[in-house]
Amino acid sequence: MFEFDWINLLQTIGGIIAGGGIVAFTKSGRIKAKADAMKVMSDGYEERIKSLHAINDAHNANEVKLTERIAQLDRTIDDKTAQIRNLTEKCFKSEQEVNRVQDLLNDSKDEIIRLTEERDREKANNEYNKQWRCIKSVCRDPEGRIPPNPKLATQEYVDPEKKE
Repeated sequence: MFEFDWINLLQTIGGIIAGGGIVAFTKSGRIKAKADAMKVMSDGYEERIKSLHAINDAHNANEVKLTERIAQLDRTIDDKTAQIRNLTEKCFKSEQEVNRVQDLLNDSKDEIIRLTEERDREKANNEYNKQWRCIKSVCRDPEGRIPPNPKLATQEYVDPEKKE
């Protein structure tokens, strides 16, 4: 049946062991290379994470500064808004005062117009009376005034207050 040869057996066993060793050696080299690559990648990721943390901290500090600046600007805007409201209120009050004074002026203008008309009427009456003024005895006629002025000879004296 079988012929048993020790040399073939040893060669076979040696070949199997050598082949397994070569496979294990090459496989371990690939695993080691993968492990080294993974370590390099993880180191790169850790460095990137550290730099991102630094960038994030810088952004947070910048955000705090900007938030403080915004709060300051909000306070400034609130102050300016209060000033605008105050000035608007003053403007409104001064406009009301101007309107009140304008009404007084209009009333005063009406009074001035009335007094001017009255003065003009008195002036006209005085002028009219000056034409009819006479200090001679002839003028004191009980029948009525005789005109002292020849231009008025055809006219009859009428009291200016009764004329209107």
